[in-house]
Amino acid sequence: MHVRAVILCALSAALVSRAGSQTLQQPTLYVIPHTHWEGAVFETREEYLQEGLPNIVQALHLLRTFPDYRFVLDQAAYVKPFLERYPQDSAEFRRYVSQGRLQIVGGTDVMLDVNIPSGESWIRQVLYGKDYFRKALNVDVSTGWALDTFGHHAQMPQLLNLAGFKSYWFQRGPHNDAPSEFLWAGLDGTRIPAFWLPLSYALFYPSPRNIFEFSRYSRQTWAGLGKYSHFDDRVAVAGMDVISPEQELPEMVRRWNAQGNAPFAERFAVPADFEKLVAQRTDRPVIEGELNPVFQGTYSNRVELKQWMREDEQILNNSEKIAAVAEFLGAAPPGETRQWQAWEPVLFNQAHDLTSGTMVDKVYQDTIRAYEYSRDLGDGLVQSSLDAITSGIDTTSHEKGAIPILVFNTLGWPRTDIAQVEVSFPGPGVREIGLHGADGERVPVQILKAERDADGGIRSVTVTFIARDVPAMGWAIYSIAPSQVVNEDSGADLKASTMHVDSGTIENQFYRVGFDLWTGATTSLELKSSSEPWQVLADRPANIVACEQDGGDPWELYGTLNGARLTAMTRPTGLPEPDRAHFSNEWVGGSGKITSGPVFSEFSIHHLFGNDSFSTRVRVYSGIPRIDIETTILNN
Repeated sequence: MHVRAVILCALSAALVSRAGSQTLQQPTLYVIPHTHWEGAVFETREEYLQEGLPNIVQALHLLRTFPDYRFVLDQAAYVKPFLERYPQDSAEFRRYVSQGRLQIVGGTDVMLDVNIPSGESWIRQVLYGKDYFRKALNVDVSTGWALDTFGHHAQMPQLLNLAGFKSYWFQRGPHNDAPSEFLWAGLDGTRIPAFWLPLSYALFYPSPRNIFEFSRYSRQTWAGLGKYSHFDDRVAVAGMDVISPEQELPEMVRRWNAQGNAPFAERFAVPADFEKLVAQRTDRPVIEGELNPVFQGTYSNRVELKQWMREDEQILNNSEKIAAVAEFLGAAPPGETRQWQAWEPVLFNQAHDLTSGTMVDKVYQDTIRAYEYSRDLGDGLVQSSLDAITSGIDTTSHEKGAIPILVFNTLGWPRTDIAQVEVSFPGPGVREIGLHGADGERVPVQILKAERDADGGIRSVTVTFIARDVPAMGWAIYSIAPSQVVNEDSGADLKASTMHVDSGTIENQFYRVGFDLWTGATTSLELKSSSEPWQVLADRPANIVACEQDGGDPWELYGTLNGARLTAMTRPTGLPEPDRAHFSNEWVGGSGKITSGPVFSEFSIHHLFGNDSFSTRVRVYSGIPRIDIETTILNN
């Protein structure tokens, strides 16, 4: 009769092969089964749930059938729908979690890209995910899990540590000479135990179906892992994207361990088991800094997704700040439920394949709809809080007929910056407008757009002005007053165009910027504020767009995706070469012009760019040390 027992020791597992025989020390390969849910990429969110939730049912079946079996699940966006849609399995699910046989890792809504979303978004991911797992399963997730994420930035160790994580498991980022287990040091020196999976997260899948092939595969895997770890215990994460756990794997592991001559034991485990062993090692090396870049093409692929994400992040962050101020002033808080309803679609869209834009078109369209939904909810939260604030502000001191304007600063420091507002006038005869600050002083204003009556009277107008020294997390009050007298100081004058000249400049107290009025190229940039004026563009123009042959794919620039490329990318990506690219300043339009007004000066141009079109607008504002550049490409 054979008796098998595995006991965790300081550096290895002890395997008793026969009753009454002496205990033999054996190295151990820890096999961690998992299923990696993709969120949405080739199918929509709901389609992937339909496909992926039964995989959890299969994992529960294997846990029930094989007492030595273990399993790992991540992502609140995956676990939450399961517990809601499979109530008959929830008690068993919770039991395995409490026993430690089913470990919850990740602690976020999805397995997100950490490079493209903002740091605030990562914090919301943790707040949302950890809070859900704590309330639903009584689990404080401490294992970071980013198996399929495309690179990892150097701030992560500090963020992970502050969020209560004790480890970080991932596949991509280190160079090939890195060990599989090390301490990752972040920018501030914080160290987090790192578990790199050099042979991928998809080992033992599909499992060989007979013991001969399984033995060969096990030995090859052990040897491959030995290139990165020379310890008696090694780890293999077994599974794949949206796959059902395999019934054959537990039986193959049992038969492997039953062999009398196996060079190492195999044991099912969860990450916490292996982390305890590695924690006892005293010689783990320290690796510092970035674990990037990986798949650079994802940084700009489907750029509209990046723009939508940033807009929603700003709206939702602002909604929280303004709501906090409104609550301080006595307004009712919006409630966590409403805020998370607005945040969750954004958090979900930060899944690695969604933020990167590497999805099919129907998923892309579904992603845009989710961003639109979050924006609408976020705008509503912002407006309701602003309404609560403005309802308590006394504006009776403003002159009769003036329209009060509240400028709110959501930053944590006083701010002087551009403000833009649209106002309408109920009565006729408005020929001009005037803007005044809280103390009554006149403030320069510039009209961007006006809707007029047949007689020239202003019905509505969009204006811009400089709001100066607005307090941190506070506001300033301005007022716009209609006037019957035309003010020549609120418009913008044409200063240069290709009708008369070929080049021109815009400037303020800080910069002087020169342009080719025919092509739109920025030809010079003088920094005035240094001790000696500095010509920044010494040898070539700026704000030039290159049109290249698309020789890559959404993941890799100038190449096609090699799914086995698991480590950091080392091939340099330089500037586009003239012999295989066309540049926007090779095309002319003759429409370049420079205008100047009391608030800002502007250069603008629009022209064809091959079969496409190129537009750019560059502004400098009075008293603001910043150059605003907005360039639009229409790609046909």
